[in-house]
Amino acid sequence: MSEKIENVELRFTDILGRMKAMIVPCNPVDDLKALAADPILKKGTSCDGSSVTGLANVEASDLRLDPDFSTLIEIPFLGRRTAAAMCYVRKKESTSATEYYPLDTRGRLQSVYDEYLSGKMQLKVKVEPEFHFITPEGQPFDDAGYADSYPRSPGVDILLSISAAIREIGIKPRVIHHEVGEAQQEIELDFEDARKMADYILIFKSFTRSIAQENGIDVTFMPKPFAGEAGSGLHCHLQLWEGDKNLFGDTETGGLSETAKQFIAGLLEHAPAITAIANPSVNSYKRLVPHHEAPVYITWGEMNRTVLVRIPMFGSSEKAAVEFRSGDAMANPYLLFSAIIAAGKDGINRKLVPPEPRSEDIFAMSDEDRAKHGIKMLPSSLKEALDYLEDDSVILDAIGPDIARNYIKLKRDEWNKYSNHIVTEWEWEEYQDL
Repeated sequence: MSEKIENVELRFTDILGRMKAMIVPCNPVDDLKALAADPILKKGTSCDGSSVTGLANVEASDLRLDPDFSTLIEIPFLGRRTAAAMCYVRKKESTSATEYYPLDTRGRLQSVYDEYLSGKMQLKVKVEPEFHFITPEGQPFDDAGYADSYPRSPGVDILLSISAAIREIGIKPRVIHHEVGEAQQEIELDFEDARKMADYILIFKSFTRSIAQENGIDVTFMPKPFAGEAGSGLHCHLQLWEGDKNLFGDTETGGLSETAKQFIAGLLEHAPAITAIANPSVNSYKRLVPHHEAPVYITWGEMNRTVLVRIPMFGSSEKAAVEFRSGDAMANPYLLFSAIIAAGKDGINRKLVPPEPRSEDIFAMSDEDRAKHGIKMLPSSLKEALDYLEDDSVILDAIGPDIARNYIKLKRDEWNKYSNHIVTEWEWEEYQDL
């Protein structure tokens, strides 16, 4: 490994949340503190926004990457010492540190923080990213099951390498284990500010895939890579803080506060529209089916894994949290957290009251019982979710008109491509001899 840091990846995302980077050579330095003072880095660099999905048109494509020095890290597993920093995307001529480019989703989340939380509150998020180890041929790497360990789960050493790499840059893995599905893994990431967690999710995905490939396998974050097997989600545990107080905990009862219940009511009311962001692919909806511990119905309950919003057991009011269970790791985390903040705050501002929590298996209820209790379904397709998004002014306002326009168009095109041009194996087997 080279002795000094000589290159920096200036990272940003397209509108879909895929990590991009421009590598900028820097003056050779020994550490990140010296790197942050480098005038080359402070200038950032330009990029062609028209070559990045959803970011700019060809007639106005000159953009600038402005490094966020609070995110500066050294990538721990490369042969040459290389640093990386997440960036805000700005118009090339912009000189304001608070003027965000309208199609920069990272900047959009910061704007939502400023507008909806007013600098007083903070959304903290813990996430459970699930993924599959796959062979170069695209098959499951193992046939182990939930919480299996070595030697039945041969990917344990790779998981530990991923955990060690993310710990080096400040990400806090909380639990590491094999999940229910064949070759399905999970590394839970502990609570962080939502803005930092959105960065961490992208870094985690990048590190996970890179380290797996170093070990001769690959990773997929597809929500449903294998038919009949458990799908992979991105469960988000949420806490709303003001100063040193968790607003979701009731210090008198030890249970959920009214603020938490209002936040839940907002999530439930806007869940259909949020689904277009939380579950952004055609494949996402093949995970959201009954009996695989993925939510299908818009309701909530304590410790109930068949609901959309679950209240995990907590020992004290400061640990109270709300788990939003529908999302998957293909979501753009900046847009997902923007939508969650807007929905929850709408519930608080309007003092919405959630329905009664459900303790029973929602999948086992009859259609009549679900209708009686007003339990509705999440959208069952990307098209349906986009329809709901287009009709939800709260979520549209949260992601902003420019992002909404480009995002919906891209996703409509994706749905049409899938619907009009793909003939599935199931269709062939079902209809070939009719």
